[in-house]
Amino acid sequence: MEAQFKLPNGDTLHVIDTATVGQSLSRILQLFRTGETEPVFFGDDPRPEGVVISFDQWAEYERLKEDAESDRKLEDLTRERLANARPEDYVPYDDMLKEWGLDESDGGGDKR
Repeated sequence: MEAQFKLPNGDTLHVIDTATVGQSLSRILQLFRTGETEPVFFGDDPRPEGVVISFDQWAEYERLKEDAESDRKLEDLTRERLANARPEDYVPYDDMLKEWGLDESDGGGDKR
């Protein structure tokens, strides 16, 4: 049994009942092996309750999640430093470029 589920952004998912997906796992694996990487959404409501994805997709999502977490930590650190910085701690832009060995005349690129 297959049902349609509308996402908030207007996209539609095809949701397959759990029993059918369970019986179809070997076929889904064959599809993944041939390069068909569409996720398989399943549930019994008929709203999606789970998804089957290829290992490669999962690995990419894990990498993206780690990148996002690293970016979030950097953003938090930057916000904290800005919130606690005193005006006398600020460094002029030109001085910062010199300190980092960059030249403003070439767009901030490395002058080495």
